[in-house]
Amino acid sequence: MKKLFIPLGFVLALAAANAHAHAHLKMSTPAEGAVVTEMPTAVVLTFSEAARITAVSLQKDQEPKQTLKAPTGPAAKQISVAVPKLAPGSYTLSWRVVSADDNHIMSGELHFNVAAAKTMPTDMPMKP
Repeated sequence: MKKLFIPLGFVLALAAANAHAHAHLKMSTPAEGAVVTEMPTAVVLTFSEAARITAVSLQKDQEPKQTLKAPTGPAAKQISVAVPKLAPGSYTLSWRVVSADDNHIMSGELHFNVAAAKTMPTDMPMKP
């Protein structure tokens, strides 16, 4: 009976290792769920391993998805995706990458909000 448990344990450990071998999103700028008042000209995605983006789109609120140009170049852990000027609203950036290590395709979404920039009242005196 022990012989059955050893190979089964090995298979389970191997499967768990393979599940973690694929590129997954570790962090982003803006971060998941962030509220920003000044949107950068690009979203930066940082993956667990080198990957190449094969598709990327951006959707504001319930508007139709807008396909963005996927960055070209070699696979990298950190990928910058250019975005157009964004008006206030809720955004979803959808991405699909191919892992450089095992050619596994992974996809995901990043959600963030762009808030209207606060303006200073014009009748306030300026400090000297």
